[in-house]
Amino acid sequence: MKNNIKIVYKTAIIITICLAFVIPGVAFTEKNLYKQTLVFADATFEWIPVNASSLHTIIGNEIILHETGQIVTLEIYVSGWSPKLLKTVQATVNSSKYSNGVGGTLIPYGWPGTPENGCFIDTSRTDFVFNGMVFIDAVYHSALDYMWGATLLMGGKSDGGFSYYLGTLVLEIPTTANGSYIIDFIDGTSNTFMKDDGDNQILPIITTPAVITINHAPNKPATPSGTTNGKVGKTYTYTTNCIDPDGDFVEFWFDWGDGHNSSWVGPFASGAPGSASYIWTTQGTYNIKVKARDSKGIESIWSDSLSVTIPRNKVLFNTQHIILFMLLVRFQNMFPILHLLFRQ
Repeated sequence: MKNNIKIVYKTAIIITICLAFVIPGVAFTEKNLYKQTLVFADATFEWIPVNASSLHTIIGNEIILHETGQIVTLEIYVSGWSPKLLKTVQATVNSSKYSNGVGGTLIPYGWPGTPENGCFIDTSRTDFVFNGMVFIDAVYHSALDYMWGATLLMGGKSDGGFSYYLGTLVLEIPTTANGSYIIDFIDGTSNTFMKDDGDNQILPIITTPAVITINHAPNKPATPSGTTNGKVGKTYTYTTNCIDPDGDFVEFWFDWGDGHNSSWVGPFASGAPGSASYIWTTQGTYNIKVKARDSKGIESIWSDSLSVTIPRNKVLFNTQHIILFMLLVRFQNMFPILHLLFRQ
């Protein structure tokens, strides 16, 4: 019995000693594997459109403005690396494409007192830790390149997964703006970079730009053309056309003037004729009109209307005709009898 107890005791000591060496080794290995895995992850700086002051649509990293003269808000996010392994990150904004050669120049907005020269960092975000301008300039004015610098993410709060918020850029879109503008970063290890906890730069870095696109509504469509006098139950076709300022394809919605539901027809190339057909089932006068919708979903105003008259179908015999006809038939049947009476 004593021997068995000694064997169990010795075995427990051996297992304890082994675990003392194995567990730290496993932990160290896991930590290194975790870090090595993150080294080969895609380290990404990304622009995310988040809002505009008027009618707009956001699709991925593109914000489509359906009206000019807006204020657009963009945010920078970094992903692909754990903030626990970061020392610093820095993102320098490339403003060279704020002017696209087509129309208008985007203007940074929101830096107190100098909206034409700067941008701001939104320090109201609880997950954004900024060391201040003493550490490195928050805004770098040379050549309108705006810099978010020395952002320490230690203790930062995750925005979801490995995506973390860095800063905000607000841009004023002038009424003269046209076409597309690219909001990007300046590449290069001295401009846009991450540094790990050993102060080593993390490479490669992927930068994802945002695109601001100005989309104009289609012009007022032409008045529908076609028959203005028709018949109940007969099919009639009407045609219109519309120019889209951006050259987008357009669809047409015809309002047939009788309250019945319609549907979009098309798409048709900008300026090309588009047609639709309809059958009126009751007599009346109908004012038909049409509106256009571009490929980005923005609608035009209504066209001028075309008046179409659908009269009642002509009837060959009305009630009076039928009565007269029946009398004539009866009179014709009595004609032989009357003929005999008069002969006598």
